[in-house]
Formats: sequence, C-alpha cells, structure tokens
Amino acid sequence: MFARTATAVVLGLAVMLAVSASASAGTPVTTSGTGAGDVFLADCGDFDLRDRFTFEENGKMFFDDMGNLTRIVEHVGGSDTFYNSVTGTSVTGTINSGETVDFVNGTVTQNGTIGRITVPGQGAFFFDVGKFIIDFEEGLVFVAGSHHAFLEEDYSRLCELLG
Repeated sequence: MFARTATAVVLGLAVMLAVSASASAGTPVTTSGTGAGDVFLADCGDFDLRDRFTFEENGKMFFDDMGNLTRIVEHVGGSDTFYNSVTGTSVTGTINSGETVDFVNGTVTQNGTIGRITVPGQGAFFFDVGKFIIDFEEGLVFVAGSHHAFLEEDYSRLCELLG
C-alpha cells in the first residue's frame, strides 16, 4: 500500500515537472497516470505472500498565483492481486480512494477503500478503509478507519486463505 502511494506521489511529481512550466497561475490542470508493481508483503512459512497491483489516477493539479504547484487532488482506482509465490493461488481485490498531495504542507492524504477483497461464502474477507495522512518527512502521522492489514502489517488471514 505504501509502495502504491509512493508510486502515486512519484508519478504526480513527474507530471508536475512536465506541466508546471506551461501552467498559468491559478488555473487547474487535468492530470492522469497509471502505475503497477509487484511487492513482497509477508513470509507465510512455506511461501511468500506477494501483491501485484495496478492503479489509475485522474485528477487536477492546482497552482498558486506564481504558477507553483500547490496540490494535486485525484481519484485512485485499481486492483490488488495477493498471491502465493509457490503455487500462484491468488485472490484479487479493488482500490477506490481519493488522494490529495499537498505540497505546501508536505503531506499525502488518502480517503476511501485502500483495499477490499470479497471471498464467496465469507463475505468481506479483507477490508482496509478509512483515512491516513503521510507527512513527506515524518511518515505516517494520522490513521482512522478499519485497517485489516496494510497499516498493521498483519497478513495472517491472507496467508491462511492462500496456503
């Protein structure tokens, strides 16, 4: 999850550098981007739990009167596929959240569904929803909501499901 957020910030910065020179002061600019990755999440004993994710961002960049980028407000949607590194057994969930990158205060705020997996017969097996704020220098500074794993790094249920 943090890898996904970090990727989003990096993509946002790259877009910012490409567009900021042509942006007029105070005029919002539409932005979009995509990202993907495959990261290690946990050692489940006989296998590694991995997360293959994709996401798409669509939003607006806002500038001050001097033409400096002050914030990006965007929607982030996509999917996470959690999988057993040995057998390939997997389960896929969705991402659906709002994100604000505030360059003035140096923070990223994310609200919404960070991850959701529904398993037939078990319902919402994994549900990570709420709000968190990451400070550019201090890291995670605020958390609210229900977080099954990403913030606590407790992946035992996913290890059991995919084992």
